[in-house]
Parts: sequence; C-alpha cells; structure tokens
Amino acid sequence: MRLAASLAVLAGVQRIKTLSATTNGPGYEGPPSYVLLLIYLGVMVAGAAAFVVSLAVGRRARVHTAHLITSVSGLAPGTYVLYLRPFTEDLTSSGIAPVEDNNVFTNPVRAIARSGRTYEERLSRTFRQFGPLIAVGKPGEPLPGGSGARRTYLPLDDWKDTVGGLIDNARLIVLGAGPGPGTVWEYVEVLRRRDPSRLVVLITDPAEYQRFKTSTIAEAEGALFELKHKYGNFWQPPILPDLPNPVNPRTMRSFYFRGMIYFTEGWEPHLANFDRSAVGSNKPRKVGKYFTERLRPVMTHISQGTQPPVRPPRPDLQAEGE
Repeated sequence: MRLAASLAVLAGVQRIKTLSATTNGPGYEGPPSYVLLLIYLGVMVAGAAAFVVSLAVGRRARVHTAHLITSVSGLAPGTYVLYLRPFTEDLTSSGIAPVEDNNVFTNPVRAIARSGRTYEERLSRTFRQFGPLIAVGKPGEPLPGGSGARRTYLPLDDWKDTVGGLIDNARLIVLGAGPGPGTVWEYVEVLRRRDPSRLVVLITDPAEYQRFKTSTIAEAEGALFELKHKYGNFWQPPILPDLPNPVNPRTMRSFYFRGMIYFTEGWEPHLANFDRSAVGSNKPRKVGKYFTERLRPVMTHISQGTQPPVRPPRPDLQAEGE
C-alpha cells in the first residue's frame, strides 16, 4: 500500500508538470486542462491518504502479532531488558516516529523508504544488544499497548512481588519517568535491589519528569533506613538533575525522549540531554549523528556495567573437548 500510494503521488506530480505541454500540443483533442488538473490532484490526494493509512494499518497489524509471555518464570536471569513505565505512556510510545523531509508529495522515494516503526519499537532496537524488551501490560487491555516490547500480564493483587522478581533478574531496567505511585515505587525498588549501572531513566515529558523527580524523593525517604543499611549511613537518595530548556523553544520537532539518566557509583545521576532544537538542521544524517553522539556515553556506561551472564558449558561440547 505504501509503494502504490507513493507511486500514485509521483505519477500525479509528473503529469501535472507535463500538463501544459500535453494540452497545448498539436493535435490534442482530450479533456480541458483544468479537468486533467483536477484528476491528477485527486490521484495525488488519494495516494497521500493511502500512504498515511498504510502506516496506521502496519502499526495495528504488529500489535496483533506482538509476542506475549504467559509466564515470567521462563525468563532466564540476565537475558532481558525490563521496561517499566506508566501505562499512560503507551499511547504516546505507540506513535510512529517522524522522519525529516518525508513529505510524500515532494520526496516520494524517501517516503517509501521511511521506517514505520513506533517509538516503542525504536526503543527496543536501541537496547536490543542487552536483550529483548520485556514490559508488564496494562490489566484488562484487549490488545497490547505496543509492539516493541514483549508483554506479560499480572494479577492486580500480586503484581509487586512479580515485578520485584523481574527487577532482580533483569540485565537492564529502563524506567519511563512518570509521577504515578506504581512507577515511583518501581524506581525505589531498583534502588533497593540493584546496583546503579542497571538503571536508565527515560524522560519523555518534562512536566511529568518534574513531578516524578519530586515524588521519588518522598518515596525514597520512606525506605531510607533500609537504603542506608545497604549503602552506608552517609548515603543520600540521588537528586535527579533538572532538564535544560530547549535551545530553540519555538521548534515543534523533538525526539520521543528528551533525556536519559544513568547512574554511576553511589547512585550519582548523569543526564544525557536530547534537544532536537539544538541540531539546527533538518538533514537526517546530521540529526542521526547528534542523536548517536548523545546516546554514546549512556550505552558505553551500561555496557561496562551490565556484562552478559556466564553460561555454563554444554555437556556435549565439554565431553567432545575431553
């Protein structure tokens, strides 16, 4: 559908460009030029509409084929990335990431090649070197809230113990910053259960992040006695950094996430800020380079601190070696 729609737009554009030469040529006896113009414009509009629909259909189809996990007991420790977030974030993360200069009228070739992956699917690809992305689905939802992460569903009355076990065994935890009590509890549980290199906080909404930041301070105070027993009497809960204002607040473009926070020894937080307005260019290559440079320190740090689990040798290979 994407290919056919883009070709329809391309054909309409080419026909309009040659319309004057065609209708004014010698021996032309066809419809008036304004009739042909309306036809070609109609083909272009129909193609553009079909292109938009094709992206939505593809996104919906992938939700229907999303991988579901019936039991978390089969997840081997250290082999997956746990994605924790407020359930309200699923609506945003299921959107399709924009691509610079993907106008189907002006650049049909790039529009055809455009990725239709959602934000969650891109997030899964970003951290895939650490394992598949695993998320807890919203109870009662008829379909998974996204297709980037594999989802499991937990009972309402016993979700904390299961999530605590998932936190214990995850190779990496990616936590979307939101002020909901469940998300804040999950943040403090990571402080209690894991070491700093295992957590990345994802900032998608500046206002939500500020409320999350305030809520985590209060929640950590409630567990301070236990946390001091683990980290020392002089330890204090981390004060999450403020998110800088965008360089150009007028721009409407932005990455899905505005920042990532990673932690070094003693839970000292470090912010990687992703300010789309600071790029100063719409060229995809320059935007991609900026994003990669900002992401590099985060990936380097967690790669050093989240080594893959040591797998025991296979008995058949060991016997063969003997």
